[in-house]
Amino acid sequence: MSAGTRLIPIAPLLDLTCIAVFVLLGRESHGVSGGASWFLVVVWPLVVGWLVAALAVRLYTSRSHNVLRLGATATIGIAVGLILRALITHRDDPAAFIIVAYLFIVLTTVGWRVVPSTLSRMARHLT
Repeated sequence: MSAGTRLIPIAPLLDLTCIAVFVLLGRESHGVSGGASWFLVVVWPLVVGWLVAALAVRLYTSRSHNVLRLGATATIGIAVGLILRALITHRDDPAAFIIVAYLFIVLTTVGWRVVPSTLSRMARHLT
């Protein structure tokens, strides 16, 4: 087994963590209770939407056009997640929720990618 095949798929895990944090912060800001079942009901549509879009645009398997692939994944994935949320869980998607979902998820999924590359560039300039 080569070193490349042993790597943990960190990008999908970090992206899904961003979505989970969004849901958990929403729960806290709205004072919602309900334990793990509430969390799963709210998080699954966004996770499914994100993963379907990521697979469709090959976000995690292609090394070219990563910014475009991430943008397409966010645009399509969050939209699919919001549609699933409305149709299957019968939860409303008010405009404020849609805006906050896009802003938070885009900023965090872009943010965790920018920090390591920025630190790496800074380290190269120092040596």
